[in-house]
Formats: sequence, structure tokens, C-alpha cells
Amino acid sequence: MPYTVCWYQQDRIAIAVLDGLVTIDEIDHYIGDIYNMMDTGKPLVHVITDVRGLTKIENVPEALKAVKASPVHPNTGWMIVVGSLNPLVTFVVDFLGMIMKSRYRRFDTLPEAMAFLEDKDETLLIAGR
Repeated sequence: MPYTVCWYQQDRIAIAVLDGLVTIDEIDHYIGDIYNMMDTGKPLVHVITDVRGLTKIENVPEALKAVKASPVHPNTGWMIVVGSLNPLVTFVVDFLGMIMKSRYRRFDTLPEAMAFLEDKDETLLIAGR
């Protein structure tokens, strides 16, 4: 399975881990899974996507179109990417975050991402803090 999605903190922080090669169909399913979690979560729902195990995106231009075509869910909190991406993909994703006016950040490690969320949303219960 190229990705898994679960609650890191029930109803508040979703975490997705992408591994290996990810196809456009899987990106569409991933977006659907995240939207379902946002539907059932308690606003604002923050999403952390861990790409440290991602080796390749099947068709980068089509993947970016799929992400761009998805409207921002009304329950969306911070969208955080953990790990490095291809420099061009990183630039485009950062740019999409800016033009879509979403709350978006990228970090190298999960602890950095969690510290950021804890700082931005004091209602969160982050384990180990």
C-alpha cells in the first residue's frame, strides 16, 4: 500500500504516510480519505503528510492538477508536509499553498511539525509534550 491515513490525535490531527511510488489514482483516493476525516473531525483538522518514504510520484503534473482541483475543505487547519520532495515539486507545492491561501508549512522531521502545531493551536493534545 503506497499510503496510510489515520488519526494522530482523534478528530483533530490526521497523519498520512506516503511510501514508494504513488499513482494519480492513489492521490485521488488519498484526497478523498483526508476529506472524509475532515468531515468527521472537529474543526480545525490539521493534516500531516509524511513523504520521507516516497520514492516517486507517477505523473507529477497530473498529481499537482489533482491537488489544485480539490477545493479547500471548510474544516481545514494546517496542512503540513514532513520530508523532502524533488526541488521542482517542492517549489510547485509551496506555490500552490500560497495561491490557494491555505495554511501550509513543510518540515524535515515529525517532531518539528508537532512543535509547530502545538505552538499554533493550543487546543491540541500532542503526546510527549
